Amino acid sequence: MIKLAVITHDEKYLQQLINRLHREKDINLLSTIIIKDLESEAKQVIAFMKQMIKQQPDILLLEQAILRDVAALDLERFLDYKDKMPTMKTIIFGIRFNEENVIAMMQGGVRGFFRTELGDEQLIKCIRVVARGEIWLDAALITRVFDEFIVELTKKRDRFESLTHLSMAKLEMLSPREMEIMALISHSMTNEEIADKLFISSKTVKTHLRNIFAKADIRNRVEAALIYTRHALISH
Repeated sequence: MIKLAVITHDEKYLQQLINRLHREKDINLLSTIIIKDLESEAKQVIAFMKQMIKQQPDILLLEQAILRDVAALDLERFLDYKDKMPTMKTIIFGIRFNEENVIAMMQGGVRGFFRTELGDEQLIKCIRVVARGEIWLDAALITRVFDEFIVELTKKRDRFESLTHLSMAKLEMLSPREMEIMALISHSMTNEEIADKLFISSKTVKTHLRNIFAKADIRNRVEAALIYTRHALISH
């Protein structure tokens, strides 16, 4: 049974989805919330997230417009809650997607991107595919994302080569604890996992990460992992 949670601002779309899911015996709609204004409804959203932590859904269906609001207002708190649901997979749904944003969200762990124009039948398929541990991109989006990925890969390779020596030199400025965290990032560990491993709080991990990124001129966890891995290879 696939346990599903939904966050949207569109009451009509949610009701349509609820009606459609009634026919699916392998998908259980655990909880839903309609958010019209994230800032004014913050208490309800926090309560919903805490409820999700108790229920541990397999899939979160999250509207793209709400994700943008979350990123603008309180992304750190949202990620805190998400870390407490380590097995949950996220599907973003919306009208259209920007290829660069899709790649960034995939790096952040999003497993599915669904365009609502494709209809309910395709959404059911998307949920099942992501629940199996696979990534969902429709054919049109795959082509655009793949093309963008090639462009980005070339840019990042050139930038990475130009900055690698500088960033690796700056690693010498990091403390032993910060280097330890870099090593754990290179093993794709979450903040919660790092905190458990080092017997510190998630908040402390985040503070270390901010300091690491500032000191070594690193933009994100992916870049941190690449730089540390190359450092480890050269050091040994």
